[in-house]
Amino acid sequence: MIGQVSVTGGSTPVVLSVFALFAASLVLSVLVTYRFARGYLRTGTRPLLQLAVGMLLLAVVPILLRVSLTTAGIDSNMRILATSVSELFGLLTILYTIYDQ
Repeated sequence: MIGQVSVTGGSTPVVLSVFALFAASLVLSVLVTYRFARGYLRTGTRPLLQLAVGMLLLAVVPILLRVSLTTAGIDSNMRILATSVSELFGLLTILYTIYDQ
């Protein structure tokens, strides 16, 4: 069985595509968050820091929660709740930043 891949949830190409898209989403969201954080460190403007926190909560944290909570064997309802709360706080932070100006 060396070199043989077994998947659950679909065909191997579909599962590999999902993992590739998952990884791409993580990388892109980390890059955007990093750019906001660098902008804040360079200029010291608070809205850039708030955007960085919002992006972190909206994209990066939910992705990491999905992986870590699944690996930990947490119930799917709790995973959905945790990721939804993080996304909600991320959106609220971004909206606060936009409308606070």
